[in-house]
Amino acid sequence: MNRSMVRYLLAKLLLIEAGLLTVPLFVALIYHEDWQAFASLLTTMGILGLLGLTGSAFKPKNYRIYTKEGMLIVALCWILWSFFGALPFVFSGQIPSLVDAFFEVSSGFTTTGATILPDVSVLSHALLFWRSFTHLIGGMGVLVFALAIMENSKNAHLEVMRAEVPGPVFGKVVSKLKNTAQILYIIYLGMFAIFAVILWSCGMPFYDSVITAMGGAGTGGFAVYNDSIAHYHSSLITVIVSIGTLIFGVNFNLYYFLLIRKFKIFFGDEELRTYLSIVAIATGLIFLNIFHLYGSWAQSLRYSFFEVSNVITTTGFGITDLTKWPLFSQVILLVLMIIGGSAGSTAGGFKVMRSLIVSKITKNQILKTLYPNRVMSLHVNHSPLDKATQHSVLKYLTVYAMIFIGLILLISLDNNDFIIVVSAVASTFNNIGPMLGTADTFAIFSPWAKFLMSLAMIAGRLEIYPVLLLFIPKTWSKY
Repeated sequence: MNRSMVRYLLAKLLLIEAGLLTVPLFVALIYHEDWQAFASLLTTMGILGLLGLTGSAFKPKNYRIYTKEGMLIVALCWILWSFFGALPFVFSGQIPSLVDAFFEVSSGFTTTGATILPDVSVLSHALLFWRSFTHLIGGMGVLVFALAIMENSKNAHLEVMRAEVPGPVFGKVVSKLKNTAQILYIIYLGMFAIFAVILWSCGMPFYDSVITAMGGAGTGGFAVYNDSIAHYHSSLITVIVSIGTLIFGVNFNLYYFLLIRKFKIFFGDEELRTYLSIVAIATGLIFLNIFHLYGSWAQSLRYSFFEVSNVITTTGFGITDLTKWPLFSQVILLVLMIIGGSAGSTAGGFKVMRSLIVSKITKNQILKTLYPNRVMSLHVNHSPLDKATQHSVLKYLTVYAMIFIGLILLISLDNNDFIIVVSAVASTFNNIGPMLGTADTFAIFSPWAKFLMSLAMIAGRLEIYPVLLLFIPKTWSKY
């Protein structure tokens, strides 16, 4: 293993995080916040700067890295960024517990949106901004962002991006990987800016519109107020947020094809059609199931579409009390939590593409029992899917299910409510945010459970394997 290259790249990444902390520092200046907010940010920047400069002072002799190093860099980067990103909250005293702060920032970078804060008003403007800014950074990927601005390191970019970008198949929109990262981030930030402007034009205060747009673009769901989108009492804002989060749950590669006017690729994408079909069916079923609660088709449809859009994209903005909904609707939302958004989007979950592939494999196996001599092929977007990819999806499903069940067993030691435990695991492991049941925040769990769910959030965002490798002794061997 090329440990010197791992150390060098991690040091560079810590310097990037130090640079990103200048943004909330600027927010603190705008709102004339007290010295404690400044000091917490400056101290964290100093620590990151010292570690980053020390670690990057000696360049490695060999810049070559392979899959193992790429996986380690991605996993360690997300854990380190979450740890150091939590320090301003601890130093300022606004979240005194390091475990709680680590949970909150892990939730931010992984765009989960789960929180331990019963009242977000305890946070200053600067730290509330930093909390949501982690959504914007983590949405497209911490390493994708770094790749867009870092110098080339031979094949290093390929391995780290392959390890971080969600989905069963890794692809580039242009031949050069660095250019792919830059294009995707330009599209992403452009869509975020448009989203923020639209919310502002709908009557939302400017600061609120930026915070909400960061939560929507990153499909994370951190908001300015405890009652989230419901605070604004606006049907228009509710619909705009529903549509906005749904848009960010689409594979961003498709938006590139849309920009270069390859409309057939965009509208013909099978995952996109499946994604929109799931949203339409789930919205219709929930609408019929909750209509009696509200007595208004417009309000029932608006609430149904909002919750479906926010849950399948793993955003987690809130508008109503889901515990008052019928169990049928809650189960549908729980299924959507697991499915998640599209591959290559900012959404979490198992991914629509994987669900589509598994359903096709299942269909082929059923037909195989009827026609044992028939040769079955599997196509996605009119292209055959090779056996290696099919097997990797099934293996991922197996690992995913085993870890999901294991997390439920462990968290059940901390809480006796079945719905709370299952939805808490589904929420964190699938990067969704809200829980079903009677609990409002994750503060009800013990420190060890919150730490475990923090790792679950990072593992879920990185699609398990990079984090699992950290706990395998062979990973750290020289060969």
